[in-house]
Amino acid sequence: MVLLIDNRQESRIAALVVFSVASLTDLYDGYLARKYGWITNLGKFLDPLADKLLVALALIGLNQIDLVPGWALYLIIGRELMVTGLRSITAYAGVLILPSRMGKYKTSSQMLSMFCYLLFSVLGTTERAGFLQSGGMDLSAARNLLLSSADILLVVAVLLSIISGADYFWRNRSVLRRLVL
Repeated sequence: MVLLIDNRQESRIAALVVFSVASLTDLYDGYLARKYGWITNLGKFLDPLADKLLVALALIGLNQIDLVPGWALYLIIGRELMVTGLRSITAYAGVLILPSRMGKYKTSSQMLSMFCYLLFSVLGTTERAGFLQSGGMDLSAARNLLLSSADILLVVAVLLSIISGADYFWRNRSVLRRLVL
């Protein structure tokens, strides 16, 4: 986030590298954990939390440089806070909520979208011409395609965020009801 806001080309490149390395190490860590059975309850809780933090910081930085619209930022981060709260409450009740397949798709679409926006920010001006914001910019076809792809992935990520968030609450309604009553 800090690297994006710095607004220098070197900082944008560093932001892309940091985000890419963090995303790839998260993917590799998950692969190793499943392959060798290195799965712990702490890891089940902290890994999704780290994913949320990585995406949230990228979203905030990209919003600050006018690449990601505020409504997407609020919906995604709002969902993440609600699900993290739900996971904390259910953990208090002794129930561990594991990430769902839909949640994994959501995280993948978020990270891929953030990668595309970060790559776009490195390739030049951050003025948009994607479909989420109209603009008469004369950008190359490749940059337009990259930005439009990022926009489409962001919309998919927002939809999956909403759907998977509702699914988490629906699947755990009995635990919530037990805690509230």
